[in-house]
Amino acid sequence: MKLIRELHETIKEDSKLIIFCDNKILYGQTENTYSFKRKDLNLDNQAGPFLAIALVDNCYIYSVNIDKDENVLGIFLDPKSTNFVDLRHILSLLDQKSFLLVSRASILKLWVATNNFCSICGDINAFNLEEGAFECICNKAPKYPSISPCIITLIHDEERILLGRSKFFPENMYSTLAGFIEAGENAEEALIREVKEEVNVEVSEIKYHSSQSWPFPAQLMLGYFCKYKAGDIILNDDELEDARWFDIKDLPIIPPDASISGQLIRFYIEDRLKL
Repeated sequence: MKLIRELHETIKEDSKLIIFCDNKILYGQTENTYSFKRKDLNLDNQAGPFLAIALVDNCYIYSVNIDKDENVLGIFLDPKSTNFVDLRHILSLLDQKSFLLVSRASILKLWVATNNFCSICGDINAFNLEEGAFECICNKAPKYPSISPCIITLIHDEERILLGRSKFFPENMYSTLAGFIEAGENAEEALIREVKEEVNVEVSEIKYHSSQSWPFPAQLMLGYFCKYKAGDIILNDDELEDARWFDIKDLPIIPPDASISGQLIRFYIEDRLKL
């Protein structure tokens, strides 16, 4: 797979499209698919340019955002099994390659939507095909896709782990703690600050695990483990509605392993149970 950023006036033949509407993604339940062939879609009302985000086996993949009153389903797509769903609801159904493509499609459609005009002079931006970025004649500074770096961490203390709950989570779901990296901070400093701000806990032995693109709306999650050092749990802000310690053998609902949060939790438990 080759990652690209190109604007095409028309959609190439034999291409596939990832379709969004109101921050939801078109999903086919019967075939468990998020990408659709151009010939199966009704695109008569869609005007270019169209954003190509990848080449897979010489097939262009496009990210397309449509208005809510548009019907893009062709005659061979059943509206009972093919409809728009919340992207979070299908994450657990995606393999790593699919997750990359869907995340990229979501992040780049936001990038296109927010870069039509120059933020300095207000003129319409042009697209520099060589750079794969928007630019304006007033300064010629390319506007590449913006990604916000974040830390996400599993706090552990031998047989127990500290998890938090947002009010937006499904019932009884808890997850690892996360937060944005501030200007001037490194990732480890951000982790220490975020944990202290959110749950009043001090940590040590910070160890990097992995990273993941996260399309809500456009983050790069840097995943860490850290060891509990001191402090009682106190919720210091409105980000969490609850946080508590859980025994690794008696957990609440946790995020799917498609998410880096779920990966951190499962990796720690599997590694701990080997002892």
